[in-house]
Amino acid sequence: MADKGCMLLAWLTSHPGISNGQIGLNSIQRRQARVSSGDSVSLNRYIPPDDFNLALLSVELEFVKKGTKSEQVDAVLLANQLRKRFGNQVMTAGQKVIFEYHGNNYIFTVNQAVIEGQEKSNAIERGMISNDTYIVFEASNASGIKIVNQREAASSNIFRHKEFNLQSLGIGGLSAEFADIFRRAFASRVFPPHVTSKLGIKHVKGMLLYGPPGTGKTLMARQIGKMLNGMEPKIVNGPEVLSKFVGETEKNIRDLFADAENDQRSRGDQSDLHVIIFDEIDAICKSRGSTRDGTGVHDSIVNQLLTKIDGVESLNNVLLIGMTNRKDMLDEALLRFLPLALSLSLSAPCGI
Repeated sequence: MADKGCMLLAWLTSHPGISNGQIGLNSIQRRQARVSSGDSVSLNRYIPPDDFNLALLSVELEFVKKGTKSEQVDAVLLANQLRKRFGNQVMTAGQKVIFEYHGNNYIFTVNQAVIEGQEKSNAIERGMISNDTYIVFEASNASGIKIVNQREAASSNIFRHKEFNLQSLGIGGLSAEFADIFRRAFASRVFPPHVTSKLGIKHVKGMLLYGPPGTGKTLMARQIGKMLNGMEPKIVNGPEVLSKFVGETEKNIRDLFADAENDQRSRGDQSDLHVIIFDEIDAICKSRGSTRDGTGVHDSIVNQLLTKIDGVESLNNVLLIGMTNRKDMLDEALLRFLPLALSLSLSAPCGI
């Protein structure tokens, strides 16, 4: 139905209490359609396009009547109930829906509605709920609703804390840079592996922090490691990887990824995220062919690093963070592998 420039998709069924030529809307639907009781609205049949099923539906729960009530909600059981009750119904980002569950009246707001294979565009996020739709629940602390048993979304606990006070961590002047990192490097890791696979999303496996000395590169990388759940980050100073013994430098690189390899081999997509931080990465990853020392060790380091991260048996549970003030010295292939490159300047103090 559409009125006053507003379009609302709704599933209509007959009801003995509603006369012909009339429709019944609850208060939430009237508010979204911007109509009042007794108003005239125009209705048009909506024919959904092909491949319109939702792969992901993210909703925020709250009680219809706010108060001091508290309730524990099983995410798996509730997801099954919503898929059964609202199957083949269209959901749109921003839409609010009222439903009853276990004697309580809830309202959920659609935060994300992503269809399978959907590419980023300016189109409204909209799709149809199916039996395969993965539903992620959120609830604010003030709502009185506690979400439990969201087993399939275990990877959404990638961060130790849901909210961060960057100033207390000593990086208050880098809030914008941190927001960019979280959006581009960690957004894909919040959702379960089978959802990202359906959507064709590839994780960012590396980032590069570069800029003059004193702009907070090392501090930023260390705090990222502290914020993440999972394995303790490995912090490596670039020059320490080098060895005078033949083949020992390459072995040092392989040892850094050994834990991640074993974890992925045993647990697959459920393995923890392994963070490896390279300080002064330009010391070991110079552009191949630029060093004439007769040993070729620098070229071998780059080759070994690329093989582990982006080779035939590449790791999907690794995030490599490199730091340098000489980005121009890095190998081009490594820069392709580090798609998230943030430039830090002296105009952005680290807030110590």
